[in-house]
Amino acid sequence: MIDRRKFLKKTSILTGIGVLSVSEINSLMLSGCSSGETNVANENDIFNYENNLRDRLWMWGHDTGVFDGPDNVYNIPLSPYISMADAIKDMGIPNVCAIRYGIPEIGYINQFEKVKLVDWTMSMGNNETYQYLREYVFKLRDEMPNLTGYYLDDFFSFSGEPNFDNYEENSIKKIPPAALSIREIQSLYEDTINYKRRINSSMVLYTHQLHPSIEPFMKYVDSVALWTWDGADIQRVEQNFNKYRSISPNKQTLLGIYMWDFGGKKEIDQGFMVKQLDFAHKLYMDGEIDGMIFHCTPLVNKNLEAVNYSRKWIAEHGDDVR
Repeated sequence: MIDRRKFLKKTSILTGIGVLSVSEINSLMLSGCSSGETNVANENDIFNYENNLRDRLWMWGHDTGVFDGPDNVYNIPLSPYISMADAIKDMGIPNVCAIRYGIPEIGYINQFEKVKLVDWTMSMGNNETYQYLREYVFKLRDEMPNLTGYYLDDFFSFSGEPNFDNYEENSIKKIPPAALSIREIQSLYEDTINYKRRINSSMVLYTHQLHPSIEPFMKYVDSVALWTWDGADIQRVEQNFNKYRSISPNKQTLLGIYMWDFGGKKEIDQGFMVKQLDFAHKLYMDGEIDGMIFHCTPLVNKNLEAVNYSRKWIAEHGDDVR
C-alpha cells in the first residue's frame, strides 16, 4: 500500500501545479504498487526505522518526581523511582524522548546506552531554558551516537486565539508568542542541518494551539509531536487532526498518547484510551503519522488502567506493518 500523504507530496512537486484527477492519482498509485514501492520508505534517514509499528514508538521521558511528587498538582499516585530506560523496556518501546529541566549529573546518560533512539529536550517552554540547554544538547551529539534529535517542548505559549501584543511581525502574518523568535528558530535549524551528523528537530504542539499563525515556525522543524492535553478533547481527536493537517499538510508527525488526563487531573477514562489508540493506529496504517509517543515514563509502575491497556496494545500491534 502506498503512503498517500507522501505520494501526493511527491506528485505535487513533480506536476508543478499539484493538480491531478482522481483517475490519474489512482493510476499512479497502482503503478507505484506494481513497481514494488511501499509506504514504509523512510523519508528521514536519521531514524532508520524498521518495517514495523513498534520501531516507530517513543516514550516521553521524565524523571520520577517531576509530575508525580508528593505535592503534584495533577493528583498522580506515588510509586517508587523508575528510570526512563527501565520504563520504556517495561512498556516494550524502543525509543525515548528525554525531557529534563536541567543539565544532569555525570553518568546520567549511561542509562541510555542500550536504548535504540534518544531525543533530548532543547527548551522547556521559554527562551531562558533554550539559552541554558542549547550548548549542552549540542555537545551530546558527540557523546551519544544514538542521539537522533532534540525537542522544543511547550513551544507556543497560548491557547485558542493568540495574543499578538508585543510580538514580532513578518511581512505577511503576526507571529504568536513562542519560546523562540522566528530568527532564533531559523538559526537553530541552520545549525542543526549544517552539523557534521544530521539530527532531527522537533516541536511540541497541542491541539488547543491549532491556529494559522503558527505556520511560519513550522518550516524550521523537521517534525511535530501533536498532543491532546485535555482528556475531554479526545472526543474531537479526528477533527483536531484534520485541522492540524490543514495547517501542516506534510510535516512528519508523531501523535502523542497521554496515559493520564493532565487537563482533568485524573485517570484517563478507558473508553478515551481505546478511542485515541484506535484512531492513532488508523492514522499510522493510512500513512498520516510517522509513529506515536506515549506519555510518560513515571506512570509505568503505578498499575494504572491506561498504562496496562497501552502495554497490552503495544504487544498486540507492535509487529503491524503498513
